[in-house]
Amino acid sequence: MRLHFYAVLWIVTNLFAATARCTEPILLRAGPVTMAFDVENAALRYIKVGSDEVLRGITAPIRNETWGTVRPQVSNVRLEDGKDHFTLTFETVCREGDVDFRWQGRIVGTRTGDVEFAFDGVAHSTFLRNRIGFCVLHAASAAGKPWRIEHVDGAESVGHFPVQVSPHQPAKNLRSIAHEVKPGLMAIVEFEGDVFEMEDQRNWTDASFKTYCTPLELPYPVEVKEGASISQRIRIRVEGAVPGETADDGPVVLSRGEKQWPVPRLGLQISSESDDLNERQLQLLKALRLDHLYVSVAPSEHAFDDKLRRAVREANALGVPLHVAIRLGEHPDVEMKYLVRELKGAAANVVVYLINTLDSATFELAREMLKPVAGRALIGVGCDTNFVDLNRNRPTAQMDVVSYAINPQIHAFDNASMVETLPIHAETARTAREFVGKSPLVIGPITLRPQQLSPKASGSLAADVDVRQPTLFAAGWTMGSIKYLAEAEVAGATYFETVGWKGVMELDQPTNRAAEFSSTPGKVHPVYFVLRELADFEGGHVRQFDSSAPLSIVGLALEKDGQTRILIANLTGRPQSVAVRGGLEPRTISVLDEESVSAANANADGFGSRPTSPVSNDSPLVVPPYAIARIDGGTN
Repeated sequence: MRLHFYAVLWIVTNLFAATARCTEPILLRAGPVTMAFDVENAALRYIKVGSDEVLRGITAPIRNETWGTVRPQVSNVRLEDGKDHFTLTFETVCREGDVDFRWQGRIVGTRTGDVEFAFDGVAHSTFLRNRIGFCVLHAASAAGKPWRIEHVDGAESVGHFPVQVSPHQPAKNLRSIAHEVKPGLMAIVEFEGDVFEMEDQRNWTDASFKTYCTPLELPYPVEVKEGASISQRIRIRVEGAVPGETADDGPVVLSRGEKQWPVPRLGLQISSESDDLNERQLQLLKALRLDHLYVSVAPSEHAFDDKLRRAVREANALGVPLHVAIRLGEHPDVEMKYLVRELKGAAANVVVYLINTLDSATFELAREMLKPVAGRALIGVGCDTNFVDLNRNRPTAQMDVVSYAINPQIHAFDNASMVETLPIHAETARTAREFVGKSPLVIGPITLRPQQLSPKASGSLAADVDVRQPTLFAAGWTMGSIKYLAEAEVAGATYFETVGWKGVMELDQPTNRAAEFSSTPGKVHPVYFVLRELADFEGGHVRQFDSSAPLSIVGLALEKDGQTRILIANLTGRPQSVAVRGGLEPRTISVLDEESVSAANANADGFGSRPTSPVSNDSPLVVPPYAIARIDGGTN
């Protein structure tokens, strides 16, 4: 039997990415409280009362001296399940480099809804750590809800979870925190074994407020001696009106609303692997009708001028302008002179300059020196790390444009956690709007992994390459990102690269530099087709399209000149039944899945078509795992 390229790649990916081989979660119940134990990550997830989320999760990461998370190896999972109460125990080994730490976990849930998570660990080596122990995650949906805090000195205070993304810790020295889940229902979380404080993880697009052990104001890293023991406890209870059972066996409902927003102007980065685009690549990229090509240059680095001139050539060949991000070093005045000289010589068509600095004096210097070549180009701040850096160093000068990078893998790396970040893309943009005023937001680069600015080593994958780049999951994740950024009214966004391991298509020449990454010359990645679908609606609108289960199904509704196109992404590894509501008259239905992606790749013309049942409330559409369905039609 002949295997399609992406089926083969999926198998290869399974060997490398824990997310692709994850064990099914263990579903647990403690009276009215339900939750799931994530075996791969030794974590509790989605702690709920009925359909109301109490906590997004509880994790217990081991963070080394560089803040790297040592991946847990979980074994000996044992469950005593009493249906409405349980005891679950397991053993965890965290071993990497000089770190060897092992802990036992015990989670007990009672019929009354009380839950206790115990952590008892011992160091089997001497090493440096920045943090060891529990992180309690309140969902981002808690924003604005009232809380009552007991501090370690016994004092109490009242307040609420911040609505806008908080640049600094909103709460410190915690012994317990009680918050309103909904009117009449309170959740109380108690901490034991260390001093805890809270940070707003939306700064890194995590969908949570994280209460973690060991305050950051204490010195770190700290040496952990071999034989040292660490024990902690988290206790959860609910008080008030507990809702009854809620049925959740129907299809996911996508509902069309009345709001609409402009389709964001989308661009790509130049490739970090290819010297120049060939004719085939240019033809495919032109079909995306990109708004811009993005290049990041550091005038202090060797051959930055070659990189800039290549970007100019490729942008001219594609017929699009450039967004130039400028990374300045220790001598910004000298570096800017070099850059301005090269810009004059290259005759670059630049419409946006992004100065990668949070220092106002450096920014003003760079802006002044750019004026002779800038023309009508916008000049602003571009933060190529995370939103947190912009949020904590808010620009005081008036900016023509503001940008910051996004990636979903600062604190967690599994598919489910990456999906959770998608709505937070919009939250960061709305918070940025509060302090940048009317300056347009052009978000990016948006990538699966944090951008690595230093050259990558040959012979292995670079740290900023994710093996999920050429998969359907990456395509659905990107579609969700575009949807939420559109709803936050961003002007534009930059994603990925043009070609290569981090691109929307593979290089035309074979590469053998990483055995763990399957590389097929010239193949177009599924994310390409998502961008191709949006190209048809350039200048159109994104229509409000709400999902009843946004962590499973996300929908993007596009409208232009009386035509509607709906893209529906299944963000899970299981088939999902979806009902579409809101005045749609479907004409054609296509599905991009593992079977059809090869056919679509052959013509690079769009989704592969296959017969399906009509979309209606009576016969919902079944979307295969990680697939994307496309519905074309008019509206009533």
